[in-house]
Amino acid sequence: MRGRLLVSVSSVFSDTLGAVKTLVSDLDAEGIPVSLLVAPHIDGNWHLAKDADTKGWLLSQQEQGRALILNGFDQPAQGRRSEFATLGAHEARLRLAGSTRQMHKIGFDTDMFAPPRWRLSPGTLEVLPEFGFRLVASTKGLHDLHTGDFQQCRNLSVGEGFGAARWWRRNIIRAAERGAARGNTIRLSASGRNLLDKKVARDFQKAALAAVAKGADPGDYRDVATI
Repeated sequence: MRGRLLVSVSSVFSDTLGAVKTLVSDLDAEGIPVSLLVAPHIDGNWHLAKDADTKGWLLSQQEQGRALILNGFDQPAQGRRSEFATLGAHEARLRLAGSTRQMHKIGFDTDMFAPPRWRLSPGTLEVLPEFGFRLVASTKGLHDLHTGDFQQCRNLSVGEGFGAARWWRRNIIRAAERGAARGNTIRLSASGRNLLDKKVARDFQKAALAAVAKGADPGDYRDVATI
């Protein structure tokens, strides 16, 4: 049985846009689609609605069929607690309402959600169906909110609160190879911040290519329609 490869990038904003574009273009050329994790605010200072370049590029990607995943309301800076990791249902509902409303206002609509650093509280999972979400991705795996099914598949992250050192990147490449050889679903993700380092971007691309070489079929998160 062939495995599946899902690649995603978070922290897409003014400072990282160039590096993200380069990676997306490089992997597109290899037939490996990249899902983009987007948020209306990052670190409390950057606002997607006010960044014409990033907003314009993301809208063009959406129009061209790129998979976009809502990545919270105010994606936190590295070193801070993940936004949706511990929220109860009420607070999660408020943040999701604000996020979906703001994204819709500037032209973005998606039925997929992934909390920053993939850390999902039970309260957040409880209220997500109220906002029309179909798929939720967490550290543990993929939740199909239409069927209630769950596929366990851990995420292999570079940055996003995880490592990015050379030894960590080597481990990510090896883990991607092993998982693909076993026919598992391989989820690779990177923070746009870390892609600013060309060595990190190179090794992240290597991990994706290694998974494909071991038999994983590349796709995006929309392909996980029924788990």
